[in-house]
Amino acid sequence: MVAAIPHDNSLGDALVQHSRRASIRRLTLDVAGGLLTVALAAAWRPSGWIVLVSAALCFAAFGAWALADRVLDPPGRVSSSAIAALLLILRTVAIAVGMAAMLILVFGSLEIAMGTFIH
Repeated sequence: MVAAIPHDNSLGDALVQHSRRASIRRLTLDVAGGLLTVALAAAWRPSGWIVLVSAALCFAAFGAWALADRVLDPPGRVSSSAIAALLLILRTVAIAVGMAAMLILVFGSLEIAMGTFIH
């Protein structure tokens, strides 16, 4: 599946192409599984739970963004402007949450790795 993505594409282009190839069922599973993992990790709080939560939020945000993008893709597909506005807000919030979760995942992973060298 990765070989089908041209090498000169950006990460954003690759995510858009992946989201368009994914089924609705898969995207829904990303959202549900991500949110369930967030809830379980936040309740259980194992060692390094922030990294686990941020990884799960990456999946949930990707799924939510992709589902909203699917509905909004052909302009005018949504009959109600209020629903279209809510989907635009959902898509924007999902991007922000996904970017924040990705940064926390990267820096949290580095913190865990560096902690083993420093201590």
